[in-house]
Amino acid sequence: MNEGDLAALLREHAVRHSVPGAGIGILHKGTVTIAFYGVADVRSGAPVTAGTRFSAGSLTKSMVATVVANLAAAGRLSLGDPVAGHVPELSASDWAGQAALRDLLANRSGFPLTSGTEFGFATRTEQGDNALSRLVAEAATAGPARDFWSYTNVGWCVLGRVIETAAAAGWEDAMRRHLLRWAGMADTAFVTGGTLEGRATGHEILADGPVPVAPLTTRAYGPAGTTAVTTVADLLRFAALHLAEPSLAGLRAVHAEVPICGWLDAWCLGWAQFSWDGGTVWGWDGLINGERSVLRLVPGQEGAVVLMTNSGTGRAMYRSLFAELMEPLFGIGMPPLQLSPLPGAAGDLSRFTGRYAWPDRQVDVAATAGGLLISSEDGRAEALPLSDRTFLVDPADPDNPTVTFGAFDDAGRPGVLYDMLWGLPRMG
Repeated sequence: MNEGDLAALLREHAVRHSVPGAGIGILHKGTVTIAFYGVADVRSGAPVTAGTRFSAGSLTKSMVATVVANLAAAGRLSLGDPVAGHVPELSASDWAGQAALRDLLANRSGFPLTSGTEFGFATRTEQGDNALSRLVAEAATAGPARDFWSYTNVGWCVLGRVIETAAAAGWEDAMRRHLLRWAGMADTAFVTGGTLEGRATGHEILADGPVPVAPLTTRAYGPAGTTAVTTVADLLRFAALHLAEPSLAGLRAVHAEVPICGWLDAWCLGWAQFSWDGGTVWGWDGLINGERSVLRLVPGQEGAVVLMTNSGTGRAMYRSLFAELMEPLFGIGMPPLQLSPLPGAAGDLSRFTGRYAWPDRQVDVAATAGGLLISSEDGRAEALPLSDRTFLVDPADPDNPTVTFGAFDDAGRPGVLYDMLWGLPRMG
């Protein structure tokens, strides 16, 4: 596919999903093709160009995993080391003494989850060099969670603190030394305040059109994805490093079979795995205020695709665009997102009922005639079955239209409810 054809395809899908600006890049057997569309900010009208930097969001977690692997290869740590051995703030923590660094990378560490720590961006505004260690210290005060897979923000911040101690440097400096220079990612930066020339502005899409939103710049959550900005070309350089470097291949080994509708089929170490029609794909996504980013790796074809958008509808754009792009590029079909209810698909609905909770968040599930009633502090929603574990909640939500249950016991009762990717364990 040439640049003109790629630009036309990008434009078509951006317009379809009301995305103000986007960039896309393809790497295939050493050949790079990049195209751009639209504006970086609807107020200024500045165009998206090769120099436009978008928020990396949670793709930062894949970068953190890469640095941990690099430090392990250099002998500065081992993935089997206890977390507590590399994080002084957690030296007396029970869960950190039991969990290995590999468990954090695999999202299976038993990290104590709360809404206050996972999503406390607004209350942790300190930008000093100790912002990360102060956040991590809070994790020392909580007991371990039960043993189940769950995505986490603060768990990756703990890994950022591991990087600081192993590299004897602030985590941003360590990322520059042990990843950005290695991969040639010269345009990637960490922004903790103020403005940055060439940075895209995130937008939420309302009935009257796109509305700019303020970026997240909370330094304490930097390793989880709040501060890194990058370009399409730099993300392709990151992808190329993973395709070429044998020492990083182990990060693509599956550590948890955890199919969550619309997100992943399995989790590795900093990467998700996708079982698509015709082949296996790896990657991860960034989701942050008004911006969405996607990276997919196809190692068997020496290929990668990057999409970066400045819109809250960016993942809807990804689903339509990649469904059209992957087959002609790599002979791999991206399955469509199934959002048509299938009555009876979940079987006995009473097995899902109960309370699923963290210490500061709870979700109650009750059975109805044909589905579930899900109640939380956010309100009530009817959920209709899509499969034996997944229920449709809001088909209009481009990010999180469903809930998925997991960790089923021998009687078929789930032990976890996944709200997006975060697991809330069943109580009782």
